[in-house]
Amino acid sequence: MRRSSNRGAALIAALMITSLVAALIASLVFIIATESRIGRNQQAAESGGYAADAGLERLIGELRRLPTWQLVPSVASTAPSFNDGRMAPMLADRTPLDLARLTSDRQAASNAFYPNGPNRPQWTLYAHASLARITAADARWSTPYVVVWVADDPEDGDGDPRRDSNGVILARAEAFNVRGGRRAVEATLGASIVRDADAVPIMSRVTLIAWREAR
Repeated sequence: MRRSSNRGAALIAALMITSLVAALIASLVFIIATESRIGRNQQAAESGGYAADAGLERLIGELRRLPTWQLVPSVASTAPSFNDGRMAPMLADRTPLDLARLTSDRQAASNAFYPNGPNRPQWTLYAHASLARITAADARWSTPYVVVWVADDPEDGDGDPRRDSNGVILARAEAFNVRGGRRAVEATLGASIVRDADAVPIMSRVTLIAWREAR
């Protein structure tokens, strides 16, 4: 009888130890999976920030080649490497981006900040392409997808938000990544026109007046 009792106690102890080990293994697997997910999300966030900065730098590169910024607030980039022409691009996880809706959202957010009036910024979708297309990088860097908007500086006071009159524009570059990740930067850019010997405008020197990470 005692032997049977001891055998039962040993079985119970073995089952408890097995359950404890199983719980420890399950906890370890959960911790590893969570850490891995956090690491992937952090990497995606960092790459999104770099991509947004790359979009802003590409915009600055294009603005340098312009002899005047008068039409910048109302036109889109014509560079195929900076504007892929797609209004509903797909991210790597097959998430679609509705650029028309995003532009509408950008305008709504801006309207909530700037008072109504003839100089209120009107945002134009200037460029949009994958980071790989913008930087001519390896195709595996197809994400993030970068979108750039521009608007006239409301301080120029000319009453025409589609035309620049003081050599200052607003810009927003936003990068969209898989799993809903997105990062954005906003900047105020200024131009100093460079002229040739005959006083003809030939290019612009670009000054970064202000920069910030945006939400």
